[in-house]
This record gives sequence, structure tokens and C-alpha cells, in this order.
Amino acid sequence: MGNVKLTGPTMVLLVSHLEASVEFYKKLGFEYELIGGPDVQHVHMTRDSVTFILHQAKHSADVRPFSSVEGGLYFDAFCYTDVRELLEEITAIGVEIVNGPHLNDFFSEFTIQDVDGYRIAFGG
Repeated sequence: MGNVKLTGPTMVLLVSHLEASVEFYKKLGFEYELIGGPDVQHVHMTRDSVTFILHQAKHSADVRPFSSVEGGLYFDAFCYTDVRELLEEITAIGVEIVNGPHLNDFFSEFTIQDVDGYRIAFGG
């Protein structure tokens, strides 16, 4: 084992308002791609090697980010990156930082929140 390269992972986010979610991720520099047919349709939002699959919830109450559940972590997705450079980019476009930034020479990170409350942490 170990000869096959895995890419991703890709995470599915159940969203309450697909259009608002798409616009949020576009603002972050993600590219839009509509996937699927008439029965199963969703949107891929991709930036570099990170893809979020956005899927419209039938009921808004079904949207429950892991970070909002008692005992959940403070983030729903974690992306490794150049934190300081991305922090400048995020600050310039006016996206709210909900945790951090925690900057040091060993490991830095910060967390943002999307329109449905999903928290995405960036660290490195």
C-alpha cells in the first residue's frame, strides 16, 4: 500500500442558501462549478487543492455545523497555508475573523465563519 496518491479530501457542506454560500466562497477566491444532474445537483467551490461541495438543504434546521454542536471542535474544516499571507488577503476583503489570529514562529492560525456558521480554520 501507499503507491496511490490521494488528493483532497473534499468536504460536503449542507447549506441553507446556496447562492449566498457561493458568493461567500467566491469572495475568498474559490472557483464555482455546478456538478450533477437533475436528481443530485450540488456545487463545487475550489481553491488550489481545497474543495467544498455545497449542497442545498431542504430545511434550514438541518444545517448544523460541527463547530456549533456541544462537544464539537472550534472549526469544521482546517486548511494548511501561509497564514500571514492569507491573513492579509482575508483582512483586505473584509471577512470577519472569529478566532485569532494567533501568530507565532512555531504555528499560526485563525478562523473565519461562513454564512451558515461553518468555521474554517487556516494554520501553518
